[in-house]
Formats: sequence, C-alpha cells, structure tokens
Amino acid sequence: MIRKLSLTLAFLAIAAFAAAEEKVVIQYDCIPNYANWGGVTALYKKLTGVTVPPDPKGSSVAMAALEKEKDAPQADTAYYSGAIGFQAASKGLHEPYKPKGWEKIPAALKDPNGLWWTVHTSAIAFVVNTKALGGAPVPRSWQDLLKPVYKGKIAYDDPTWGGTSYTLVYGLNELMGGNETNFKPGIAYLKKLDVNVSSYPRESIYNAVLRGEVPVWINADGNGYKMRYVDNGPVEVVIPSEGTFTMPLVMGLVKGAPHKAEAKRYLDWLLTPPAQAEFAKAYFLPVVPGTLPKEIATHFLPEKEYKRARALDLAKMAAAADALKKAWVDEIRGAGR
Repeated sequence: MIRKLSLTLAFLAIAAFAAAEEKVVIQYDCIPNYANWGGVTALYKKLTGVTVPPDPKGSSVAMAALEKEKDAPQADTAYYSGAIGFQAASKGLHEPYKPKGWEKIPAALKDPNGLWWTVHTSAIAFVVNTKALGGAPVPRSWQDLLKPVYKGKIAYDDPTWGGTSYTLVYGLNELMGGNETNFKPGIAYLKKLDVNVSSYPRESIYNAVLRGEVPVWINADGNGYKMRYVDNGPVEVVIPSEGTFTMPLVMGLVKGAPHKAEAKRYLDWLLTPPAQAEFAKAYFLPVVPGTLPKEIATHFLPEKEYKRARALDLAKMAAAADALKKAWVDEIRGAGR
C-alpha cells in the first residue's frame, strides 16, 4: 500500500513538473478557422512542443484587451488587420522586434522600427453561398447588395470587434468619396445596406456561411476560397465591380510579454516557408516571396479581378479608427439593433 502511494505521489510530481515546464505563447486574435491559425499553431506545436492556444478576439477587441492589461501584460503577441495593428503600436502596446526574414517583407508592409509587420495579405470580397441565395443572382457589385432581393441575406462583422470589417467600413467610405475625416458617404451607403443585413456578428461566422445560414458574407477573400476548395462548399468569391480593398494582416510583440523569448522564436518561425505555406492553405497570400504553393495559386480569381483592389493608407485608417467606429455604432448598430 505504501509502495503504491509512493508511486502515485511520484507520478503526480512528474505530471506537475511537466505541466510547469510546458512552453506556451499567448497570442490574442488566434481564431482557428481564420487564416488557418488552427493549422499553423498545430504545426508549431508538432515541431517545437510549444502551445499557442486559440483566442476568439478580433483585432479591435485584442487591442482593447492589451490596453486594459498594459500594466500587467497577459499576452505575448497579437494579430490584427493592418490599421488596427498600426493603431496598437501607436498606443505604445508593442515593443520593437524584427523577426528573422524581416528583410523579405516589403517596406510598405512593416514598421521601420519593428513595431508591426505583415505575415500575409487578403482582400475584402463577397463570400457567397450560392445554394443559400434562394434563387437570387450572385451579387456582382456594391450597388447590387442594396437590391431588395438580398433582404436578410447579408452579414458583415461588427467593425468594433474585427479588423477585417473595419477595413471594409473604412474602405467603403473612401470608395464612396469620403476620407479619414469625412465619414458621411460611407455611412450613407451602410445605412442603405442595413435594410438587407441580417446581423453584425462579433465572432467568426465561417461555419454558418458554409452551412448556408448566411448567404452573403462580406469578408476576406481567403475565407471564401477555403470554403470552396478545402471544405467543398457551394461558395463563390466575388470582387465587386466598383472595386475593393487589400488588407495586410500583421503581428506585433506585446510590450512586457510574459514569455518574450519564446514569443520571439515563434514570430521568427511565422515567416519561414513552412509557416507561410500553412497560412496559404486558407488562401491568405504569404508575405514572403516564393512560398505560395502552385496548387493553391491556381484557385484564385484571375489577376485582372484584383486590379480593382486598392491599398489603403494604414496611418490614416488608424487615425480615423475611434471616430469611424463611433459613427458606425451611432448610425448603424444604434439604429434599432
């Protein structure tokens, strides 16, 4: 009996030691079915034994959490849409770090001091579940989305939650003739669109779109390609005829990160060919040249479609973020939702 008890205590001690020794990196905004973060972190765990737990925060929520925890940081790194990452860096939430492979990132897609850098890019598109349209045609333009036939069939994320949707709202305002201080054109369009919108989710609705519960999701093109070519869903990706917006997705090292050394190794790895190729499985374009697998590249829409996608000024987007989000809440979400 004493021997059994001793063995049990020894086993528990070993287990406790192993748990204490487990290496982790805490990343805010690590949604498994967005940009294949689930696959990326699983591969990293397999290669290194380091756990990067899933995290459901969108870009804006991640930044807000870092602000709240500024005096006692809980996260090591965070992932954002470009403008929100730029804003987080401007708020002093990041510390400089230039990961291995830094020189391969185009100058326009990184902060010169290493406060943020791009890991991959995407574009705003219509992700359309054609089977769920109920006989309505596939929308081809922003003006199409205003037609009564799409009433209750459209969703886009709450831009106060996710950076993808903030990119959408800011970009639409610019497309409609507004700028970083004049939001009226974009808000006017979004008010008209509101009639056809079923929800403004504050979590990923990837699976709901794939199941046909949401026929039209305005989101990253990569999500639509993944639904079609990985999940075999009845999904079409549409680049609207009037134009759309490219979106860098960026990382930053949190100031005061509790697992800083481990986080730096992880951030280094995210720019390696295996990691970049793993992101590409979700059809987000790698930032490192030569790492997009050929079999994936062939599935994208023709290059001429993407000539309608414009780059947005991240500094102007970041400067406008708080005011534009407030305008959206007051004029759109606050109007009966």
